[in-house]
Amino acid sequence: MTQTTQAPPSDPDEAARARLRALLGCDRPGALAPAAGLVPGESAAVQVAPEGRDPFPALLLRPAPGRGSGAAVVLVPGHGAGMHALVGEGDGYHGAIARRLVDRGVTVLVPEMISFGQRRTPPAPGAAPYGPAESSCAVDAARHLLHGSPVLGARVADASAAVSALRAQPGVDPDRVGVVGGSGGGAVALLLAALDLRIPAALVANFFSSFASSIAAIPHCPCNVVPGLLPALEMAEIAALVAPRALILEAGEADPLFPIAAARASFARLEQHRERSRDAGSGARLVTTDAGHRLVGEESVDLLLDALG
Repeated sequence: MTQTTQAPPSDPDEAARARLRALLGCDRPGALAPAAGLVPGESAAVQVAPEGRDPFPALLLRPAPGRGSGAAVVLVPGHGAGMHALVGEGDGYHGAIARRLVDRGVTVLVPEMISFGQRRTPPAPGAAPYGPAESSCAVDAARHLLHGSPVLGARVADASAAVSALRAQPGVDPDRVGVVGGSGGGAVALLLAALDLRIPAALVANFFSSFASSIAAIPHCPCNVVPGLLPALEMAEIAALVAPRALILEAGEADPLFPIAAARASFARLEQHRERSRDAGSGARLVTTDAGHRLVGEESVDLLLDALG
């Protein structure tokens, strides 16, 4: 019996996306852009329910009646206490961006990511309980890698399900649903925007630099590791897959984890990619702030909302 193999994509961008999906473990059917809905809970609490997968918790924040613009955002938390940290009054790490977006008429869905908040793997028997902002990243990263795919890929798949669910909500224009994240949430946002072509605009904060100068040079959480990305899929090459859609990259001059020099060098490489492609002149912007490792979200949010219309 003769076996046939599927020919690789002839479009270099599609070939790169296929490689990225495979490395993340997002090449299985239904991993990206699944059918998904929201199951309501108390107050802002909901469950994202992807077809054929377990539901997971999220928070849905809506503008005041009559103030919604139709735009919406999936806001991916970074390392920390989980989704609830993004909606509190004291959210300095994420620049209180959830409330600021809602005040400007944007519907916001904050999914709980694996390893944080309500989705932490329980401590080992006899181990001390988690602290409020402690994660289960180390064991989750190891478990996923031992099963053949990185935990970061599972987070990207969950964020894609959150996009599907948000696009189906009343008052949300499905063509105006963007993604936002800072730090570890920025990693998810960048990867998702590169792979999920439904997303018209992404804001990636305090993450974009280069793997060589950050994850591979400075101690980081093992959940950031995706075996096989280098050398072909550095951050600039992944960011190039977002074109011609809008990509806003925010970087802090004093960020000790994702060096600003690498952010500038990678952005220059991204611009070279775009100049060589049919997407020359499309919407990538690098916004620098005086901050360290935190999301500021001032000029970058304005650019995101302009892109979402």
